Amino acid sequence: MVEGIFGTYEFKHHANKGKVKKVLSVLREYRETAKAIADFLWREFFEKGYFPHKKSIKKEQMQHIQSKLSERYKYVCLWQVYGVLEGYIANLQNQFARIVWRSTLSREDKLILLALNNIKGWLRYEKESITIYDNGEQREVEVKAWHKHLAKKIFKHLLGKNRRPRFEGISLHLDGKVAKLEPRRENKAKAFDYWLKLSTLDKGKPVLIPLEKNPYAESLEGEFRNFYQLLEEDGDIKVKVVKELKKRNYVPATDTIAIDLGLNPLIATNNGDLMGRRFLDFLKKMDERIVKRMAQVQKNGGLPSKDNKYREYVKRLREFLKNEINRVLNRLTNLYKPMKIIVEKLDFRSPELSKRMNRLIQNFGKRYVKEKLQRLRQLYGIEIAEVNPAYSSQECSSCGYVDGENRKSTQEFECKCCGNKINAQVNSAKNLLERSSLREFHPHLPKKQVLKVLIKKHLERLKGCKSPPLDILKGNPYYREFLESILNPRQGLTLS
Repeated sequence: MVEGIFGTYEFKHHANKGKVKKVLSVLREYRETAKAIADFLWREFFEKGYFPHKKSIKKEQMQHIQSKLSERYKYVCLWQVYGVLEGYIANLQNQFARIVWRSTLSREDKLILLALNNIKGWLRYEKESITIYDNGEQREVEVKAWHKHLAKKIFKHLLGKNRRPRFEGISLHLDGKVAKLEPRRENKAKAFDYWLKLSTLDKGKPVLIPLEKNPYAESLEGEFRNFYQLLEEDGDIKVKVVKELKKRNYVPATDTIAIDLGLNPLIATNNGDLMGRRFLDFLKKMDERIVKRMAQVQKNGGLPSKDNKYREYVKRLREFLKNEINRVLNRLTNLYKPMKIIVEKLDFRSPELSKRMNRLIQNFGKRYVKEKLQRLRQLYGIEIAEVNPAYSSQECSSCGYVDGENRKSTQEFECKCCGNKINAQVNSAKNLLERSSLREFHPHLPKKQVLKVLIKKHLERLKGCKSPPLDILKGNPYYREFLESILNPRQGLTLS
């Protein structure tokens, strides 16, 4: 598929049990084939230090992979597996960069390791020099043996820490090689709008899956692509069709808006808006039902994942999360029409919810927010910037004072230094906006370094103050740790 803006939309099917069974048999074989392809790619990776480009994989290599699928199916599977593994490696690259930035290495050594990370030179790098980029300047520098050894060590640590994709539950991502959507033919099968023609394990015997129209998908400007997703759900299948969407005309009306993501409300902006105020109330109700049902099933010796009612509750939760997140972010976009959205690193948790509910929200809520922000970027060209959120909930957006006791509750913030009273999430959003324009706050800066920068900036503000609040500063453990090394006695600020 070419790069563009794509959406996937479900088309309700009316396949009988026999057709569903054939599709599921393809899916099971597809998953086994995906595992075999992944094993082949990993062997290549550890032998050569990188995955072979998917277009360079020869037909003979694919023929060695045992599968009941046709060669065309295997190549479709290869592209899907390759995409998943590329995403996995990209995630390791981000983690590698965070580890290096947070280390105590010199700046030069950090830049060398980051350059190795950028070209994926963790396992094998034969050259004695590498190009680094420092403040816009390009330099060729020496790569020492210990740089290579450390890069390999960090990467292997991350491989052990992050479970590799298993492909046990992947869905079918199919293109025109094995699937084709055909419109209803005149004088035949008038009850259905489309037929999805799908190759099966029986050569020359495709299955035809009848589909209904999706009015919403068809109303969107764009063109349907010859690309389909088939998912398994409770012994049945779901059919989704991919559509390339037309980028919409968008005239920004606001330069930048910063948002703080939480549960009560879902979103707060630096302008004081609180959106999704009933979000937590619904989650509490769903949490109560899920926990109660889970306890009943376990008491009877069953597994919640096999219980239809439990699965229905989880499904409702996922649908609510996706719909509410989309609704609130759409409202935000319509209200401000921003050129840029500042967002913190995502963390959805609440002490008012069970561990299981927090885990579900973390897994699905974060994904839906990221997907929606990505869609806003694609459709409207809105820039999405992620900033370091460390201590943003404890820092006063008015005077800059940082104290764990500033935040009274999930909604109340009262600064112990200047007395500023404000909604806690709005306060965080204001801090995120401020940090987005400061070079010191790059996303991978360690928390301790963030705290040091915040305290230094706050003390700079106090230099001209005739009566600085020393009693408050001395009673704050954050300041006790950094105050001696930062304060200049000649400025009139001392601990005594």
